[in-house]
Formats: sequence, C-alpha cells, structure tokens
Amino acid sequence: MVRIKDRIVSRYYATPGTYDVITYTEGGRYYAKDRMGNIICQDSPTACLQEAVNYVAQLGGGKILVKKGTYYPKKTIRIPDGINLVIDGEGNNTVFRYTDRFILFLHGSSNPTWTSTVILRNFKIDRRGSGENNTDIIVVSYAKYVMIDGIEIVDDWRDMDKDAGIASYSNLVTIVQNCRVFNKSYGIWASGFLSIARENYVVNTAKVGIAASGFAERFGIPPGYSYGGLSIIENNVCIDCGRTDEGISVDYGVRSSRSYGAGIIRNNIIKTVNYASARMITTPNVEKVVIENNILEGTVNMGAIDLWSAGDPLLAIIRNNYINVTNVSSGAFVATTHKMFVFENNMMYATYNNISQNIFDLLHVYSAKVFIRGNRITTITPSNYGFNNIIYVFARSSDSDPEYVDIESNDFVINALSDNLVHVWFDFTYPTTIPQVIVSKNLVNAKRAVNRVLRLTIRGDFAYAFVRDNQVNSNVANKIGAWTDKSGIRVYIDADIPFEPYATMSYYYYKKNYGVAKFNGDGTTTTFTIAHNLVKAPSRVLVTPASKDAAGSFYVTTDDTYIYVNYTTAPPAGTNNVVLHWYAEV
Repeated sequence: MVRIKDRIVSRYYATPGTYDVITYTEGGRYYAKDRMGNIICQDSPTACLQEAVNYVAQLGGGKILVKKGTYYPKKTIRIPDGINLVIDGEGNNTVFRYTDRFILFLHGSSNPTWTSTVILRNFKIDRRGSGENNTDIIVVSYAKYVMIDGIEIVDDWRDMDKDAGIASYSNLVTIVQNCRVFNKSYGIWASGFLSIARENYVVNTAKVGIAASGFAERFGIPPGYSYGGLSIIENNVCIDCGRTDEGISVDYGVRSSRSYGAGIIRNNIIKTVNYASARMITTPNVEKVVIENNILEGTVNMGAIDLWSAGDPLLAIIRNNYINVTNVSSGAFVATTHKMFVFENNMMYATYNNISQNIFDLLHVYSAKVFIRGNRITTITPSNYGFNNIIYVFARSSDSDPEYVDIESNDFVINALSDNLVHVWFDFTYPTTIPQVIVSKNLVNAKRAVNRVLRLTIRGDFAYAFVRDNQVNSNVANKIGAWTDKSGIRVYIDADIPFEPYATMSYYYYKKNYGVAKFNGDGTTTTFTIAHNLVKAPSRVLVTPASKDAAGSFYVTTDDTYIYVNYTTAPPAGTNNVVLHWYAEV
C-alpha cells in the first residue's frame, strides 16, 4: 500500500492532466470511476463526490475530475484532514444544483494538523430558488494550502449569518482567484497566514463582498505561529457589495483585543449601481495597511474608507485612488486610527446628499504622524449644511514621539460651508524646534465660506505651526485660530497669514511678523511700543508711517519683546492718529 500510495502521489504531482477518479452523470444517474475504469460508486447523496474523495484519501491524495453535467447533491461533501486533493470541473458546464441548507464542500477539524492541500477549480454552484435557506457553500479551514479557482456561485440574495459563497479560516496559505459570486450575504472570505483574493467578480452582497485576513483571535492557529499575516486583495470587481457592511475588507474582527498583520488592497473596482454600500473599504484591527490604485464609485450610507483599529495600529497608506462617492449620512468619508497615516495623490469627489445635520469631518484622523499631500479633493453638500472640518487630526502622540502633521500641495474645491479647512488637536507637552503642523502650498477654491485655514486646539502646553504659501480665494477667511482651556500655553508660528487666539495664550513667530499699530497721540509721548511676538529680538525691522501725524522723524530700537519707535518730536494729540505699518523678522 505504501508503494501504491507513493506511486499515485508522484503521478499526481508529475502529470497534471491525469485524474485518479472521474465522476460523471449519465441517464439521470451518478458514477465514479478510478483511473483503471473501475466503477467505485453508483448513485449517492453526494453525486458520488464523497466516495471519490474517500477513495483518493486512502491513497494520501489525488485528483478528481467532475465531468460536465448537472449534479443534484443532497448532503455535504466532507474533505478529511491530512489530504492532498484537487477537484476539477469543466467550467460552467459542470453544475451543482441544490436549494437545501447545507455546506457543499467542507474541510475542517476539531484537532487540525494543517497538513492538507485542497484545490477546487472550474465548476458552477447554482442555488437559485433557495429563498431563506441560508448556508455557507464552500468552507475550507485549518489546511496547509488552499486554492479556490474559477468557481461560479449563484444564490438568492438575503441578509443572514452563515451565508458565505466561499469561506476559509486559519489556513497557512489561501488563494481565491477568478471566482464569480452573485447574491450572497457574504461573497468571498480568504483567511490564511498568507491570504490572497484576486481577479474575482462579486455582485450584490448583504455584508462584505470580498474579505481577507491572517490568523485571527477567534480561530485556532498552528504551533509556532502568532496572530497576524499578510493579506492581499487585488484586481477584483465588486458591484453592489456590502449593502449593510462593506465592499472590500481586510478584517481581523471588530472584537479583537488589538490590531494584527498587514493588508494590501490594490487595483480593485468597487462600485454601486442599484444599491448603496455601508462602506466601500474597511480594515478593522489591521496593524499595517496599504490601499492603492483602486476605483471607488457610487453611494454609501456610512463612509467610503474606514480604517478603525484597536490597540496601537502602526501604518495606513491611501494613495493613487480615484474616489467618486456620494454619502447619504453625515459620517466621515475617510477615518483612521493608525499611528502613521499617509494620504497622497488621490482624486476624491465627496458628495453628501439627504443629510439632516452638519458633517463633522471629511477626513477624520486619529494619528501621530500625518502626511496629506498631492491630493485633489472636491466636496459638495446641500446648501444648508456643511463641514465642521475638512481635515481633522487628533494628536494621538506622546511626549517622546510628538505629533507631526504635513498637509501640503493639495488642491481643494469646496462646495460646502466649512468652519475649518484643517483642525489639529494637540494633547502633549513635548517641546520641539521643528513645526508640528505644516499647512503649505495648498490651493483652496471655496465656492462657499470657509472660516479658517487652520484651527489649533491645544491641551498640552506647546504647539508650533508652519502655515505658508497657500493660495485661497475670497471665500476663505485666510487666518489661523487657536483655542485652549489651559493656562501657560505657548504657540509658535511661522505663517504668512494672521494668527487669532480665542483664549489667553503666549504666542511667538519663529521667522517674521507684521501688522498695523495704532496709537493715540498726546503731544508729549515720543516713544511708541509695538509687541513683535517673535521668539527673540528681530534682526531686521521696517516701520512705515501710515498717517499724517505719524510721519515725523523717528528711529527704531528693539529687544526680545518689543519694537520701540522713537520720535524726535512728539506726534500731536488725537485718537488713533499715529498709524504705523511694521514688519520684523528674526
């Protein structure tokens, strides 16, 4: 038996065009023949598939061909642990037709060994007419290697648990590719330490359309491994997916105690046609994630991209995506909790419809290091509603790892009322000599009023903002606002727009400052003092009289706090009659 097993397994790997068992239907009956032509099954509740699997299992593994025809299984085909198995159909000419509530192909074990190889390819499963008979259809878990390739699944739409087209959990390697799934609660779920879902086509799912994950807390994992892994979802099309959930997701479960693994979501098309999605992309509890080169189009009722994760997720990168989505709720378009967040070179058209309140944020970022660069962002809201903030950043940093926010070279077209273009909330005390907030080289074309370019909310005792070279139109109040409820706050500014604190705080300009000073002359005072608010005494000062009474002869001196304008002859008495334009730089 060992020699026969070795010979068959060798032949299985060496000659992929041969099969150890062929099953077929003829005259309304089912048959299975071995490679010698011997009939090993005639009619069974699994259309002779279970008998074929059991036969090759005795040999340690093998290949089964299911010939073209329509098969009507009555029960689950169970794949034993420790097998090397390939089941091939002949494309959509091989059809499994049933409507009862049972899993068609099942691999799993209460005491898994992670030694199985399971490959299912090229057949169709048709459950139309199943009504409320929800069921997972293909479930392969706790295997060494799983490939599901070229399977088409058609069902009746429903919104129920335990109703996935293709589901796999806690395999070492899972690949789901070239599959087509229509009208399921869940479309495809590929789970493995390496999990790949690629080139699939999924239409009309109640919950997630295509998901992948590594080893997650809710499932067993093999000895020597830890939770996590790498998940790749690429080159898929998802139409009307996630009507109550999400279109595409790398998902470690919302109940995980922390974040795990890495996920890549790239080159996918996610589109709604007949229904709205709740969200188009999510990554719950994924430690590191890259979302790139995707096309997102249609309608959502919660948000476009949600990267919420527990614990301390490390990195999220969203780049080079085309996002043209209408949100029918007041939720954020993009949200993240990752320690470092990169949002760059995206083209985003964000439209809000049928809302009954203001939108808090377009981008809601709870991160320590933030880079938002090179994007074109267009927003549209109903005329009576708008945004609190286009971009909101809450500083989830520490004294030893201070916040750094770089919002640079973006093109904003804002068809919405907005309180702030950017709002950054600081909550730490670490002093630094480099800017913690950079807002520069942005083009802001506001069709409706925007009250501030930048607002700072400061709960620590220190902040440093660099705001320069932004181009804004007349609908934007080109200024910086700052608020705090603490005493002793210090704010350092390098800006070419005014700074307006809304609470008592000490603020200083790092590079330069300028303004208009007005004084009441009294005919005797010869020295007028201007607070320059620079970090130290300026090296260059320019004072220009801007009123007739200020035009006398004077000279200027400075110290770390003030500019002193010293007149040879006191200006005459008057109210605000001594007007001086001043400029000072360090």
